[in-house]
Amino acid sequence: MIAAYLLGSIPFALIIGKLVKGIDIREHGSRNMGATNALRVLGIKWGIIVFALDMLKAGLIIGLFRFNIIPYSEYDLVHPLVYGVCAILGHLFPVFAKFHGGKGVACTAGIILVYQPLLFFISLCLFIIIVAITKFVSLGSLISAFACLIFAVILPNQKKLGSPMFTSGRFDLWLIGFLCTVTIIIVISHRHNIKRLLSKTESKITDREKLL
Repeated sequence: MIAAYLLGSIPFALIIGKLVKGIDIREHGSRNMGATNALRVLGIKWGIIVFALDMLKAGLIIGLFRFNIIPYSEYDLVHPLVYGVCAILGHLFPVFAKFHGGKGVACTAGIILVYQPLLFFISLCLFIIIVAITKFVSLGSLISAFACLIFAVILPNQKKLGSPMFTSGRFDLWLIGFLCTVTIIIVISHRHNIKRLLSKTESKITDREKLL
């Protein structure tokens, strides 16, 4: 779990900001080390790269179990998704960046992509639609997080849908528990965004930012 936390702590937004523009991204834009702030400060290309790397560092952990690089049995006391939560916490509170990190969306997306691809693509489509219509990345992230949890509950037998570490029964309780946990984390990490959305002062992704 410590290794998962340390992997999640790798501050790709900070590293790329210093390599590309010689800046500390924590001193620019929203001062957040997530992909959205990287997009605003560094441009769309580097924002996408930061998002992909943040997905990778968390998804890699689940991938090690999925492809049996690290053996996993349903009788193990610690489920792979627990390591995923540790990686997300590392991203939120990175030891390598004075415990000031991102908001956990990209890491969560990486974990879901590897663990249950169908849920990932449903949530991704919903996220794209919401952001395209409203221009609010935060709103897209929040709604997608809740939608992912809802679909995890209402979809038919997830074993048939390809959940690689599914054990038995109609529901993957580990997945649902994980999604409940990360949804709470995402809501808390977006608490200031929620206040700005309610007061109609939240920043939008503008056409200019899309072209940077």
